[in-house]
Amino acid sequence: MKYRCLFTPAKIGTLNIKNRCIMAPMSTALSNPDGTVTDALIAYFDQRARGGVGLILTEYAFVSESGRSSDHQISVADDSKIPGLKKLADAMHADGVPIGLQLQHGGRRSMIRLVSSSPIAMSKDQDTPYALTTEEVYSLEKDFVVAAVRAQKSGYDLVEIHCAHGYLLNDFVSPHTNRRTDEFGGGTTGRAKIVTDIIKEIKRVCGKEYPVSVRMSAEEMVEDGDKKRDSACMAQLFEDAGADLINVSCGINGVGYGIAPAARETGHNADAAEEISRVVDIAVAVAGRINEPEYAEAILRAGKARFVTIGRALFADPEFMNKAEDGRETEIAPCIGCLQRCYGHYGHGDGTFRSCTVNPFAMRETKLVIKPAVSAKKIVVVGAGPAGLEASWIAAKRGHNVIMYEKNDYIGGQFATAAVPPHKQLLARAISYYRIMCEKYGVKIHYNTEATKKLILSDNPDTVILATGGTPIVPRIPGIDDANVMYGQQILHGTKVRGNRVLIIGGGAQGAETADYLSEYGYSVTIIEMRDGIALDDPEATRNLLLERFVKYNVKSMVGTTVKRIYKDGADYENNGTSGSERGYDQIVLAIGVKSYNPLAEQLKGSVKELITLGDAEKARDGVDAIYKGAVTGVNI
Repeated sequence: MKYRCLFTPAKIGTLNIKNRCIMAPMSTALSNPDGTVTDALIAYFDQRARGGVGLILTEYAFVSESGRSSDHQISVADDSKIPGLKKLADAMHADGVPIGLQLQHGGRRSMIRLVSSSPIAMSKDQDTPYALTTEEVYSLEKDFVVAAVRAQKSGYDLVEIHCAHGYLLNDFVSPHTNRRTDEFGGGTTGRAKIVTDIIKEIKRVCGKEYPVSVRMSAEEMVEDGDKKRDSACMAQLFEDAGADLINVSCGINGVGYGIAPAARETGHNADAAEEISRVVDIAVAVAGRINEPEYAEAILRAGKARFVTIGRALFADPEFMNKAEDGRETEIAPCIGCLQRCYGHYGHGDGTFRSCTVNPFAMRETKLVIKPAVSAKKIVVVGAGPAGLEASWIAAKRGHNVIMYEKNDYIGGQFATAAVPPHKQLLARAISYYRIMCEKYGVKIHYNTEATKKLILSDNPDTVILATGGTPIVPRIPGIDDANVMYGQQILHGTKVRGNRVLIIGGGAQGAETADYLSEYGYSVTIIEMRDGIALDDPEATRNLLLERFVKYNVKSMVGTTVKRIYKDGADYENNGTSGSERGYDQIVLAIGVKSYNPLAEQLKGSVKELITLGDAEKARDGVDAIYKGAVTGVNI
């Protein structure tokens, strides 16, 4: 495809940008605990700079210690941070890419002290924040301006004022949170004053030519919050104050969907950006699930924005832009919108770091590196699930000879099943990506082949990787053998259920997604789940949208409920010591999870030089961990 807009140079104020892609500011949690820049953070940005983006915006940097929002967040709160910040800026300039520092104060999302424009809590579970006095607001403005000076001294080409996602400046510009009666409240001009003051003062002290961006939640997605028409109105004030870029996002994290799961539509902020673009002459950028270069090009051709701000797609593939320019779109590792690894994990206390499900190398750039193998091995991989596929293409890229056996006529394992429910189709794209990478590096995949000890040994392998997956858990519940039950996997692979009324036993991820799938077709569905909620392991944003669909399609949930006996048409249960019965169903479905399936491990023990077990075959686990372990194996084998 010819990207006539995406790869056309443009300007932000006086700053030249080689293409229309801005890397979105996204927390990596890679800074030191004191907020200083680390080599790991520089390596992370370095890969994205080399990957072809036009401008990099750092994750949020707190302008005062009281504004810190998360562990391992970048600090620009004092002059001692300048050397590390300069080292990062210099590295990006060595790559030929300009970099901007995003300036932020946590406000109601601060770790230190909850403050806001008005004493309005973010949720019922949060303490009421302290409302800043007028004098304290003017002091806050100085914190932002001094931080901008530090950024300029450190070599940053631009600063961005974080005025979105429920942080402190967002609280001032939003009618949802601003009930002030001083000069920082009232109508649009009053609510915008803190931001316009900061812009004007940065331009005064850093120079009129120094570019300033403002990130806005154009649609706050909360009751009585800013809508796109309000944000367009306010953007005019920011332009008049001297802003050079309006960077459009949405939502209040934790309340709205500022970080959007797969169930949010692609490019969901594009219309808001277009409305802002109509009323300002400065550049407008737009973020929000712009995960494919073809869609980025469409936004630009339509004139909805001058730039696209690409975020989690660059977690998934730092080479996004280079691959698009080279016509290698099918080799782009896709963001699947799962939020499983890229959201949360701000602290490192439990050994869990931020990363990406599809790309475990993200934020591990100094720890997980693909290097040529010292000596080539012959490797047999049994099972083409995500763990086996990830290990295979990486090992093959390193120079190993990899043979893969898959008993089905398709690859993907549990991902192939999980790709069927509503809003999960991006998992199929991930499987396709793994297949393409295997083909590119010469992995020989044998479909419809049940691997046996004899077959494996006939290849004379140096290493055997067993990634044979799992099988459904069958609970020992009285009556189960006579109930003619089906399993969630069967349904998601196309087996038709009997009748119309379906009782699903198990409300974890698979049970909930099976219910989602059936209810969309019009089946009457009830879920029984032992835990106190449905899909509790899903990220909150994903789960909230799932439950909204359950309301829409009248899916009934019985939580905190234990099944005591199963019948062909229902089940007896117990809930808080009370017994009951659900009957009159046409089909009973089990979706309790999977257990390891690995018959070859014992058979091959002592018969091969090296034996490795991955994924569910080793231990029933989620896709995040399976793919990560696959990557580690591929790198180290």
